[in-house]
Amino acid sequence: MFIKDYQLRIVLSDCNPSSQKVNAIADLSEDITEILPYLNTALKGLHYFEEEKILTIKKKGRLITFWPRQIALTKLEDEDEARGVMEELKQIVNETYANKDHIKPTYTSRTTLRPLEVFKLLPGKNCKECGETTCMAFALKLANDELELERCPLLFTNEFETNRLKIMKGVGLNE
Repeated sequence: MFIKDYQLRIVLSDCNPSSQKVNAIADLSEDITEILPYLNTALKGLHYFEEEKILTIKKKGRLITFWPRQIALTKLEDEDEARGVMEELKQIVNETYANKDHIKPTYTSRTTLRPLEVFKLLPGKNCKECGETTCMAFALKLANDELELERCPLLFTNEFETNRLKIMKGVGLNE
């Protein structure tokens, strides 16, 4: 086990004091600097800053930032959700550490598709099968990691296979 313990602090958003969401910072018992490039590969990080040793990812619509001795989480309902998410991240860090000999570290940020680029690759039928009112709404949420690609069944037809693969590569989803 790499991360043994952490202390969780709940912080209110300075950007929007009226927000119902909270943020959290976990102060880690261990320095995770050496694991960050491996996490960047495993979690399909958005931005990795080698000099500063900072990794940011988006997961389920929230921004998660890893520092050598801290993990910051945004858009949480409450402390219970913060603890649950932090336990998941602790497990991911520990599993990544245990498997690091089989993971090629990534020291760069990945290229991400912008919502308009995603939109151009979608079927464009506004069929609402994904649960969204338009393909553009779907593209926005997909680019912000607020929903799964699988919600668009048309992308999984032979006709849109090439576009689906481009989206998966661009937004860092696994096949």
